[in-house]
Amino acid sequence: MEADNVLKEMSDQIEGFITCAVVGMDGLSIASFSRNKKTDTEAISAQMTLLLKLVETSVNKLGAGTIEDDLLTTESAYVLMRFLKDRGFYMAIAADRKTAKLGNMRLNSRIYADRLAKVMPR
Repeated sequence: MEADNVLKEMSDQIEGFITCAVVGMDGLSIASFSRNKKTDTEAISAQMTLLLKLVETSVNKLGAGTIEDDLLTTESAYVLMRFLKDRGFYMAIAADRKTAKLGNMRLNSRIYADRLAKVMPR
């Protein structure tokens, strides 16, 4: 799938890259790439979708506008989720917190979200 190739290309642009996926708001992953073959992107995608829906509900209740991205910071990783243009899908990227640069992750997520939107099935 072409989206898998876009994700693989993006992985080379992010220091500390761990994994990424393009996920529908139904929780199903339609493309993914991981440096660790043991990572279960399907299970993670379903759980992250529930989290993103909760964040979106909270943002709506706050009247805070439209979500561009959602960042989770743990002691060892950054997890960045960004909606694709039609908002029916999002991209999630995980990177090692010690080596990743957050600005670089955000920039690449913007660039590659646009590229992914062009190769997504309609």
